[in-house]
Amino acid sequence: MLRAVVIQLEALTAGTLPAANGREVHGLWFHHWQTVDRALADQLHADQRQCPFTLSPLLGLGAPQHGQLAVAPGASAWFRVTTLTAELSQRLEEAWLPRLPETVMLGPLSWRVTGLATTPAAHPWADSRTQEALAVEHLLNADPPRQWHLHFATPTAFHSAGGHLPFPLPGALIGSWLRRWQAFGPVALPEDLADLAQQRVLISSYRLHTVPVREGQRTTIGCVGDLTVSAPALRPGERAMLDLLATYAFWAGSGHHTPQGLGVTRLLSPAGS
Repeated sequence: MLRAVVIQLEALTAGTLPAANGREVHGLWFHHWQTVDRALADQLHADQRQCPFTLSPLLGLGAPQHGQLAVAPGASAWFRVTTLTAELSQRLEEAWLPRLPETVMLGPLSWRVTGLATTPAAHPWADSRTQEALAVEHLLNADPPRQWHLHFATPTAFHSAGGHLPFPLPGALIGSWLRRWQAFGPVALPEDLADLAQQRVLISSYRLHTVPVREGQRTTIGCVGDLTVSAPALRPGERAMLDLLATYAFWAGSGHHTPQGLGVTRLLSPAGS
């Protein structure tokens, strides 16, 4: 089961938070797991290569100034948790969410939990699907789309042979989805799919800008905005696999550091000409 849950908050104290506050959300995530299931918390913390979850930073507070977000009492904000395995999704539903306290700390600020959104009707970034249903829906589609319009809501970056890559080149982008699908999906896809994408998937248009993510001494440059990729020369079966992965990105995210809030992604236009 793939779960995407939005936790809605109201600020109880005034202050500031870093614009790149994914670490604060990451800290809350693990602190609460230590309370409700210490063994699972230790397991999640130990396995950092292919994390079965993603997190967003705190969103909805407006534009930062000089890398800081000003927070006033009563301000509304939210963050997002996704889980990529049936086991973790079950524990999220049975333990983490029901036992989330009424008041939580993010960095130095206190917040009241005002609601949980679990469906698209409640919040556009919330939804649940099974991996099996997702695979059947997309892999058996006889006429898959030829282009995909994607939105990167938080800074998105990739590892590359030359180092850090702050732009979603097709091979790096699809490769990041493929690695997570191969780790957690119910059916394996061809390992050369990312190479195929690098050679034959085209960037049709983009409206992206770079954003620095400063976390202590580390600064990561990522991109946010919209990107359209197309694959007019691929066979239907190959396009069906890309369509599956592009949809999967809603839960799996894109690029690296997704457990710290980077790479929050959604497919805006699942069909194209």
